[in-house]
Amino acid sequence: MAEIIVIGHRNPDTDSIITAIAYAFLKNKIDNKNNYIAARCGEINNETKAVLKKASLNEPMLIENISGKKVILIDHNEFTQACDGIEKAEILEVIDHHKINFSYPLPIYYHAEPIGATSTIIAKIFFEKNIKIEKNIALALLAAILSDTVVFKSSTTTNEDREIAKKLAEIAEVKDIEAFGIEIKREKTSLLGKSIEEIILGDFKEYKFAKGKVGIGQIEIVDFKEVEELKKEIINGMEKIKNSENFDLVLLMATNILLGDTQLLCVGKIEKAEEAFNLKAKENCIYLKNVMSRKKDIVPKIEKVFS
Repeated sequence: MAEIIVIGHRNPDTDSIITAIAYAFLKNKIDNKNNYIAARCGEINNETKAVLKKASLNEPMLIENISGKKVILIDHNEFTQACDGIEKAEILEVIDHHKINFSYPLPIYYHAEPIGATSTIIAKIFFEKNIKIEKNIALALLAAILSDTVVFKSSTTTNEDREIAKKLAEIAEVKDIEAFGIEIKREKTSLLGKSIEEIILGDFKEYKFAKGKVGIGQIEIVDFKEVEELKKEIINGMEKIKNSENFDLVLLMATNILLGDTQLLCVGKIEKAEEAFNLKAKENCIYLKNVMSRKKDIVPKIEKVFS
């Protein structure tokens, strides 16, 4: 019996962790010839810990290198966001909802949809295959959808996300979906007690574009005052990361989930960020109204100016 690792991206968020757990569970239900193991590539944030506790689920196994292993990539496809050793791993499947930047020498199962959360895709597969979703798995998948869509406020949210969330809420016996979502998001929004490195790198992704290397992090908050009070230290921390990792540009999205706006902190080639959004930066910051999604609102525009 082969061991197959189901794993999400570096600096895992709730969607990445929950989909690894749920998909490993599903695969073990339909395939008795292999053993599917949920794994994670990095530490779990407070929001995810709260979701796992509510759903009575264990943390996936921590894996720091997947070289030589059979793997299924969940919630990502770019090698820059994958666990170390990805170049020497045997990739069997990819399940994702991000832009495709993937090449592999063998034919594999690749499932990508332009929707708000990978958890929506996983839940759909359960329903399509008529596999029973346990109450705790349904609760976790619902929480992950609400997390990734910022309680349906993100521009990435689709009707499918809402419809699947309603089905999961029925199974999980959640009566007020929005209230449940806000409860989940509050676990992640406070910066209190976090180091500057944790603030910047807690949800950080690396992108290699045609003409530059860019790092983009994101934090979710309910009050911009928290960021203003730490802005100088955050900018200094971003500069250190830019220099140590040779980034051309480092961005940190400080997204206010109540207002639906983002303060975009920038270091490096700030003029590229200004060009991307046609706005001038003031003290290393560009204010973006009605912007909440990294993959839909930020990455495409940044990629364009680095192409």
